[in-house]
Amino acid sequence: MSPNPHPLAQRRARTIAFGPCMRLQFENRTTVRHHVEKILRIERIGDPAAVQHEIDAYAHLLPDGTNWKATLFIELADPTERARELPQLSRAVHELHVDVPGVRRVRVSANDDLADRHLARPSAVHFLRFQFSAAERAALRSAHTIVLGCTHPAYPFSQLIGAPTLGHLVRDFDPAQYFPTELEPCATSMNPR
Repeated sequence: MSPNPHPLAQRRARTIAFGPCMRLQFENRTTVRHHVEKILRIERIGDPAAVQHEIDAYAHLLPDGTNWKATLFIELADPTERARELPQLSRAVHELHVDVPGVRRVRVSANDDLADRHLARPSAVHFLRFQFSAAERAALRSAHTIVLGCTHPAYPFSQLIGAPTLGHLVRDFDPAQYFPTELEPCATSMNPR
């Protein structure tokens, strides 16, 4: 499978609809850079210090060669349903896991930047990290499918992640694809027009 550097193609290939109202966007250098550039363009940010602030704000989403990082969206269009369900679903986010074939279940670390953010004010956006040992990364490289699951009673779902998506994700472990924890400054073409 050859890598596709186009940001939108990368985003589609790395997105998983999980159950009726969650979506995970597994991040990499291409998807994060695209997001930052979009913000700079929309908000007309051109000042170098402000550009660097945006880069720094999103750098925590970059995988480091030993993990997968994802943005999870809880998508509830109806305001009444959202008010009722969001607190439970925000707690459920902390119960996600990946079953690594032949090794073990790897639990998510959610919202590392603010671990208890769901308690005081439920959020529809969460930042996830799945941390893998060397043995788990080796098992994932040879797997054809894995299971993404949630053990919270409010969201008891599990879903196979097939070879096409898994192929994109295991590339995050490849030393040639290693993603430093910083984004380089965005091109000057991001200056507002």
